[in-house]
Amino acid sequence: MEIKACEWCGNEFMPKTSRSRHCSVSCRGKHYYHTHPEYRQAQIDNSRKRLAENHEARAVVLAAGQRWRENNREAAREATRRWEAANKEHCAQKSREWWAAHPEKRKEYRDRWKAEHPKRIRAFWKDNTYRRRALKAEAEGDFTFAEFTDLCNEAGWKCFYCGCGLSPETATADHMIPLSRGGGNGIENIALACRSCNSRKHDKTVEEFMVASPIKEVHY
Repeated sequence: MEIKACEWCGNEFMPKTSRSRHCSVSCRGKHYYHTHPEYRQAQIDNSRKRLAENHEARAVVLAAGQRWRENNREAAREATRRWEAANKEHCAQKSREWWAAHPEKRKEYRDRWKAEHPKRIRAFWKDNTYRRRALKAEAEGDFTFAEFTDLCNEAGWKCFYCGCGLSPETATADHMIPLSRGGGNGIENIALACRSCNSRKHDKTVEEFMVASPIKEVHY
């Protein structure tokens, strides 16, 4: 009798009869289980019912699952990702319920995330502050924090008006043509400015500010 390849695991084996298709009883059972969804669902339902009624059996199964996850961390993470992808709405609902029941944990997590990602927090608030002002003024155009950072690098992190050195904490975006006077919110209308110059310029154009200010030249 010729050697065959197991239809489940693919390993070669010497069949006992011409009808043998699996190398072991285990492979035969697994193959049947995974190719007969009605049988598989019936087994799952029976297991759930038994575990719901037998707390000792449930504890044994949970302990075995915990041991498997500890010994197969990557496989467990992949299985979790697959399950979450197939049950997004369920996961979202459970997450909302958990956070609602643990407000102190939510605050702790939020504070820790903010402390670990200060640049992303600054980007969020700067993007939204300028965008909100532009929407209120019905101004055209938009710019991102990344575009503003590129502008700062091109300017050498120096104020457009007074030339003082700036940092990510002190840099502000000034609209050269003010939003209140029809200026756009695109990056082409943005200048890097210190807080003092930005505040003193207010709703003036660059030319008006330079006439009213002791500063006699722009710096880039």
